[in-house]
Amino acid sequence: MGQSTSSLLFATIPPERVGINGEYDHHGLAKRVQAALRQRFETDEIHGLRITQRGAVVVVVGEIVSQRFLIRLVRLVMEINGTADVEVNGVSMGTTLQYYLEVKPSKSLLGKLTRVLESPHAMRNSSP
Repeated sequence: MGQSTSSLLFATIPPERVGINGEYDHHGLAKRVQAALRQRFETDEIHGLRITQRGAVVVVVGEIVSQRFLIRLVRLVMEINGTADVEVNGVSMGTTLQYYLEVKPSKSLLGKLTRVLESPHAMRNSSP
C-alpha cells in the first residue's frame, strides 16, 4: 500500500461516523437519525424516544405511539446512509408489535407493510 492509498484510506470517514455537516462525529449516525425524525414526525410522536448508535446499528429506546409509527420509523432509519440495522428491543409497546420484533422484516417488506397500513382499508379498520 503506497503513501497516497494509505492517506486516502484514513481520510475517508465511515458512513456511520459522518456528522450532520459532513464532519467526523463518533455519534454522527444517531444525530442524523434524530434530525430526520424531527423533520418527518410530530414532536409528540418522538418525544419519548432516545436514539443512540452502536457502530452502524441505530438503537431506539422509549415509548412509541403505534405499530404504524414503528414501521414508519424503522423504514426512515434504514434509508439513512450508514445504517446497517435498527434495534428496537428497548421500545415500550403493545403486544401487537411482538410479531414485528420476532420476524424482523426486510427493507422491501417494510415498504409493503407501510403501504398496507396507509391504505384506506387499513384506516377504516384501525382502532383509535
